[in-house]
Amino acid sequence: MSRFIALPKGVSEQTFAKAIQEYRAILGEDRVLTDPASLQSYMKIMIPETEELHKPSAAIYPRTVKDIQAIVAIANKYKTPLWTVSTGKNMGYGSAAPATRGQIVLDLKTMKKIIHVDEELGYCLVEPGVTYYDLQQYFRKHKMNLWVDVPAPSAMASPVGNTADRGVGYTPYGEHFLVSCGMEVVLANGDVIRTGTGGVQNSTSWQSSKWGYGPYLDGLFTQSNLGIITKLGVWLLKGPPPGGYMPFLMKFPKVEMLADIVKTFMPLRLAQIIPNACVVVNAGWEAAGYFTYDKNGKGTNRSTFYKGKGSLPPKVFQEIMDKFKIGAWNFYAALYGSPEQVALNWKYVSGAFKAKFGNQVQIITEKEAKDDPIFEYRRQLMMGGSTLQEFGLYNWRGGGGSMWFAPVAAARPSECDKQMRIATDILNKHGFDYVSEFIVGWREMHHIIDLLYDRTQPDEMHRAYQCFEELLNVFSKNGYGTYRTNTAFMEKAAKTYGPEMRKIHRTLKIALDPNNILSPGKSGINLDIPL
Repeated sequence: MSRFIALPKGVSEQTFAKAIQEYRAILGEDRVLTDPASLQSYMKIMIPETEELHKPSAAIYPRTVKDIQAIVAIANKYKTPLWTVSTGKNMGYGSAAPATRGQIVLDLKTMKKIIHVDEELGYCLVEPGVTYYDLQQYFRKHKMNLWVDVPAPSAMASPVGNTADRGVGYTPYGEHFLVSCGMEVVLANGDVIRTGTGGVQNSTSWQSSKWGYGPYLDGLFTQSNLGIITKLGVWLLKGPPPGGYMPFLMKFPKVEMLADIVKTFMPLRLAQIIPNACVVVNAGWEAAGYFTYDKNGKGTNRSTFYKGKGSLPPKVFQEIMDKFKIGAWNFYAALYGSPEQVALNWKYVSGAFKAKFGNQVQIITEKEAKDDPIFEYRRQLMMGGSTLQEFGLYNWRGGGGSMWFAPVAAARPSECDKQMRIATDILNKHGFDYVSEFIVGWREMHHIIDLLYDRTQPDEMHRAYQCFEELLNVFSKNGYGTYRTNTAFMEKAAKTYGPEMRKIHRTLKIALDPNNILSPGKSGINLDIPL
């Protein structure tokens, strides 16, 4: 019987033992773990597959770039694949578990240096283990009037990890890769490159000028397994003056109003009157935020309202909306600038919605919201605050199962309405609820759908897998690409982008990582699997 929990594909126990011995020689015993108890946390998945398929063989913890260079040298020598994570908290996309059994988790959480924060120009340079919360604490400690755009939930997430997976946030910056500037990357052969102007000796503009000279490379290292990002520049926001930040919420009573909501706010978004990556949240998502425990430890969640099988009936959805005083759609946005700018722009925004919806829209500002916890959660998000409120989604449904399906829609009323209807029909057909939010980008919507299910029930596991697969297939046939997916569906999502794209990804992989040691299977790129 093997003394290791799992072995990499094609690697014998003797060969793997030699590799582990060499990893420990450079890192120390305490930073190379192979025992089942230490690896248990890397097997906690929420996707509808067994943990057996995603068992790691080991976990290793570098502290420096030189450590990583030595690690990739050993990985090439013994063909031991490395699954790289920063904090591994992307729960709905696969957590920290490797895409395929037997990979070594290269956990970068021990690389936690905030290397530099420039308050004058508003940028920072950080390592992968730095979290958004760490940055915010740094700003407070040094009394810096700076914000960082955050995803949700953000407290445990890493700017490097979230940017590398092309995540989004809710401030005027929104698109995280767009506001990154300059990477340091270790390649599979151990070479270290600095993108942008970072290759210039004594560069003073590495985090202020994105492009450098020649082909732009940064994108190659996002959603990829072509290199290991060890440093990342992130642009920060300067805090507005007192009275220059105004979050607001608009509630709408009917599901069918989505197209008109989009039609009303998109001109304001394109004109930058509403400058942030605002969000339209449906009742299912909103209700989960109100998950609470009473004094006896009993939670108010989905089962409080419905104990039947299948998706929630419309009548029950209405009961939930009435209970928590939430809309069928809930539009959160914010205004920023001087108090005078905010006051003027609020006239445009409130006037547009009142003219379109009259008394069918309920408009709520901080004054009306008072101590509402979900308004406070969104208020913090839109000013770069750190929170874990969104984990209420998992408590709301229970059962430990979650997959985020993330198609992109052009920000047109008809496109959003069509996606909503297709998703609702497919989810309800398989017995699941439509739980979603539309995050408004520049001219696109990131349509985030949380497929919540019970992992303890084999039938639900099976139905959840089938449901997600149908969502992926039907959305692709309708011309909607997914911008991000979980480890169970990376191969299938990659196929929806066509053979030419897969061929160029494979060509790059062969050129940069011929031994296939960096995160095989990430984004469907794996030299062990023929096209």
